[in-house]
Amino acid sequence: MLKPYCLIVALLVSSMLIAAPQLHSNNSDKQSEPAQQSHLHGTAQLTLALEGNALEISFESPAANIVGFEHKATDEKQIKVVKQAKQKLQAADLFSFSGSDCSLKKTEIDMSSVIEEGHQHNDREGHSEISANYRYECSTGEKLETVSVNLMSRFPAVKTLEVRWLTYRQQGATKLKAQSNLIRIRWPMTKIQNIIN
Repeated sequence: MLKPYCLIVALLVSSMLIAAPQLHSNNSDKQSEPAQQSHLHGTAQLTLALEGNALEISFESPAANIVGFEHKATDEKQIKVVKQAKQKLQAADLFSFSGSDCSLKKTEIDMSSVIEEGHQHNDREGHSEISANYRYECSTGEKLETVSVNLMSRFPAVKTLEVRWLTYRQQGATKLKAQSNLIRIRWPMTKIQNIIN
């Protein structure tokens, strides 16, 4: 049985393999174009992997979508914005579930591209990313039907959320907008029976 992190890696690798020919064929400057295409302001990525009762959710976004800038915070006002954004990303109600009760077990937020954390020092210029990883334990993972995503209501600069998800039965991809924030992992049996009949 694969560990949840292995499922996320497998999903990300398969996504990159699918996207690689498109990036290569449209690429006149092979060094800069893929980075520009993967870093679009207003767009963020969300990956979900469900194995058994373990649900791993990974979020990545350009820093501008989350804090409004892409450099290290330079004054108290920017530091406050970063700290507030981190609190929003740590909120337990960013995701809600139907079909199974899921409880948040662990959250990891990486905002090192916009604020000094510990002894890290990064003078990198250009695009900055913010990422968050969430580990949930679901009471009955095989019954999980939907995940409601509340990220765009907290971070209005995220206009489109590109979602990829993977379970032991299937995988899928969708794009969410603020007005459509629901990921359907599986259809309830009553809905499937109604479609068949």
